Amino acid sequence: MDWGEYKTLCDRPDYWSAWVTNQCIELLDSSGLAGAQDVSEALRQDLCKASLLRPDDHKGSSDTWMYQVSLSPGQCRVLLQAIHQAEQRGHRTLQTQIRGLGGFAEHCHQLLKLRQRSFVTDQRIHG
Repeated sequence: MDWGEYKTLCDRPDYWSAWVTNQCIELLDSSGLAGAQDVSEALRQDLCKASLLRPDDHKGSSDTWMYQVSLSPGQCRVLLQAIHQAEQRGHRTLQTQIRGLGGFAEHCHQLLKLRQRSFVTDQRIHG
């Protein structure tokens, strides 16, 4: 895969790095929210699938590998709730102690918007 194609796919809302995905799993697991464990399990399953092919000269660690995230709109809402709850409580994951949770809600919100657009399109085609 060439860098142009790789970067284009990485910029899509449904491709997340292993690092971001793992931080979301940690937030979900500590949230105590209804449905959080199901969303956490869905993200774990996404990480078990093949990662996006990387250009031959990609030098990033496995934390930078990109995975297609399969969360539904409802699962995105649960994750957003877990992120907002953590922000309100000042909770951070072990790896976000310094940088905070900036960008996590936006990442999830963009995926939710993509899923909602897909749902509307499916309804028009099949409805």
